[in-house]
Amino acid sequence: MPAVLCAALVVGCGSSSGGISSADAKNLVLRASDLPAGFAPFADGPTASLDTQGTARADLQRFGRQGGWVMRLKREGGASQTGPLVVVSTVDVFSGSGGAKSDLEAYARDFARQVDTGLAKRVAVRNLGDDAVAARVAGPGAGSSFLIAWRKRNATASVTASGLAGKLTLSDVLALARRQEAKLARAA
Repeated sequence: MPAVLCAALVVGCGSSSGGISSADAKNLVLRASDLPAGFAPFADGPTASLDTQGTARADLQRFGRQGGWVMRLKREGGASQTGPLVVVSTVDVFSGSGGAKSDLEAYARDFARQVDTGLAKRVAVRNLGDDAVAARVAGPGAGSSFLIAWRKRNATASVTASGLAGKLTLSDVLALARRQEAKLARAA
């Protein structure tokens, strides 16, 4: 019996070690220096209820969430540019990996709802974080957006990029997500 208890304690300790701290959230989103030249922030701050309103992730206390951050950037004079014109980078930190798994499932439900209504198409993303989900949304007029969300240990992160259809690719947005994922991988 004591050996079983000891093993349970070791497993429990292992799952909490290496967690990402909510105090680091603002350093785990993309910044202008992480993007191609010409991007400038237009909103930067802790996640607010308006950021998640109308989603399966609307409750800021969901799943043991400890904090989060949102960075919004836009490209100056970008109407004729290839690649993203607007980028939104987020991170949410949870008390454990279970909360992050539940949060990624909530992202997946939101994406599935958009697919079901014909607003989005699923896209495959591999080798990003511990798990990932993604969708492509056709915007009004000539607009297009890609939404990528993933989980790394006890945090979820997302990158949403909008641009002109035909000038914005999944590869563009995935490259940004991988830059942000590297920040999460370095976080202790």
